[in-house]
Amino acid sequence: MKAFINSVGLQAPGLEGWQDSAAILRGERPYQFQPLSPYSPAFLPANERRRTTDTIRLGLRSAQDTLGAYLGEMPASIPTLFACVDGDTEISAKMTAAILADEPMVSPIHFHNSVHNAPAGYWMIGQKNRAPSSSISVGEYQLANSFVEAITQLSEGWEALLLVMYDLPIDPIIETYQPDMHAFGVGFLLSLNQNEHTLAELNLQVNQQACPSPSPCKWFGANQSAQVLPLLKGLARGEAGEQICALSPALSLRLHWTPIA
Repeated sequence: MKAFINSVGLQAPGLEGWQDSAAILRGERPYQFQPLSPYSPAFLPANERRRTTDTIRLGLRSAQDTLGAYLGEMPASIPTLFACVDGDTEISAKMTAAILADEPMVSPIHFHNSVHNAPAGYWMIGQKNRAPSSSISVGEYQLANSFVEAITQLSEGWEALLLVMYDLPIDPIIETYQPDMHAFGVGFLLSLNQNEHTLAELNLQVNQQACPSPSPCKWFGANQSAQVLPLLKGLARGEAGEQICALSPALSLRLHWTPIA
């Protein structure tokens, strides 16, 4: 399986924006944790903008950073794939607390935002996009399955596809055990054909053997989306490389990237 990476977006503490983060990813500047700056999706109507949550905003800002150079043209027609392991656990926690109250009352806005594809829905509304959109969750197999699903959809005849992967720490009401993790969002504009914007060629190979569960990321802990950092570092440095990641309990995926000069 093969695709081309034409644009990258990155939104995480200390790595805010692909262009500003490239020097850190190349090792030219040390990484320093800095909370993400406030963000408001100006492309959304006011009513929808007020209803967004931290999870929705992380997905939207990652998508916007990825397609910053294309806003106004491509976003209105490009299909999307949003990948988030845990979904909006803040909303899930609020709904759980409301249901357990003596007089259960669930906010309509919380109910509206509780579905896994809410961030994708806000993106499509804001961009007036009627192309297909998918949202997936694959736990520790998130990275591999996100790229497989994205390239599979591309092979159905679309010129390009926007892949966005993002996750926030789990709300403590939902999970008493809190793995050490920080927010991380990343986006890729993928295509089946090379063009003048292409940064790298990406090749996927499925291996008939298991792969160990990923170790926590040094900067972002157990955030599954941050497992893509080796690829990001390779793109920032203009270096070819590869990464093996788990696709299922029995399969692994080899990601190999080659920069395009």
